[in-house]
Amino acid sequence: MSNVSLSSSVRANLLSLQETTSLISRTQGRLSTGLAIASPVDDAVKYFQAKSLSDRASDLAARKDGIDQGVSALTTALKATDAIEDLVSQMKGVVDGARSGDKSQRASSSKQLGELASQIQKLVNDATYQGLNLLNSTASSLNVRFSEKSDSKLEIKGNNLNASAFFLNTLGVALAIVSESKIASQLGFLTTLSTYEFTAAAALASFNKAADQAINRLDKTISELRSKSATLAGNVAILQVRLDFTKQYVDVLEQGAGKLTLADLNEEGANLLALQTRQQLGIQSLAFAGQAEQGILGLFR
Repeated sequence: MSNVSLSSSVRANLLSLQETTSLISRTQGRLSTGLAIASPVDDAVKYFQAKSLSDRASDLAARKDGIDQGVSALTTALKATDAIEDLVSQMKGVVDGARSGDKSQRASSSKQLGELASQIQKLVNDATYQGLNLLNSTASSLNVRFSEKSDSKLEIKGNNLNASAFFLNTLGVALAIVSESKIASQLGFLTTLSTYEFTAAAALASFNKAADQAINRLDKTISELRSKSATLAGNVAILQVRLDFTKQYVDVLEQGAGKLTLADLNEEGANLLALQTRQQLGIQSLAFAGQAEQGILGLFR
C-alpha cells in the first residue's frame, strides 16, 4: 500500500492541530483532577518533591493520632485523681463530723471511712484507658512518639495510688493500709471511732487529738495527690502543644506539596478556552490548505 503524500502546508496545519488537541487533552485532565503534576512524566523533580512532603505529612498524621490518644489516657488519669481527692475530702468530713456524734454515729463513721477507702481503691482500678492504668503501678508508663526520631518522644511514668501506698502520715510515709476495716486505726484512732467514751474528758481529748492527726494525714495525702496530679496535667499540656503543632505542621506539608502539583483552575480554564479557539482556527486553516489543492485539481477538468 503506497503512502499518501501531503503538501507542506497541509502537513504543517495537521501537526499544529494535533499539538493543539494534545494540549486540550492535557488541560482537560488538569481541570478534572485538579493536578498540574500527576505523575513523574509531567515533571519528575516536582513530583518526587511533592511526594516526599506528602509522605512526611502522612507519617506525622499517624503520630498525631498517637498523641491524641496519649492526651485521652492522661485526661482519664487526671479525672480519676480529681475524683479521688473528692473522696479523701469526704473522709475528712466524716472525721470532723464524728467529733459531735454519739457512739452509734461514730460506729457508722468508722464504716464510712472504710467504704470511702474501698471506693478509692476501686476508682484506681477503674482508671484504665485502652488497657493502660497510670494510677495503679509505678511500672506502668505511657510513651508518646512525636516523629520518626528516636528522641522525639515523651515518657510518662505511672503512679501507685493503691490504698496500700496512697494514704500517708505527716512525714509522707505510706500507712500501708491493706484492709478497709483498719483504716480508722491507721489514720490515728483506736480500733474504731466508737471505742472512745465522750463522757470522760480524757477520752474526748484523746479522740480530738486522734481526729486532728487523722485530718493532718489526710491533708498530707491530698497534698501528695495534688503533686502527682500537677505532673500529669503538665504532661497533658505538653502533649496538647505537640498535638496542635503536629496538626499545623501536617497542614504546612500538604500545602507545600499542593504548591508543587496543584493546577490553577482559573488559568487552566482560560487555557482550555484559548486552545478550543485555536483548534477551530486550525481546522479552518487545514480546510483552506485543502482548498488550494482542490483548485489545482480543477485545472485538469
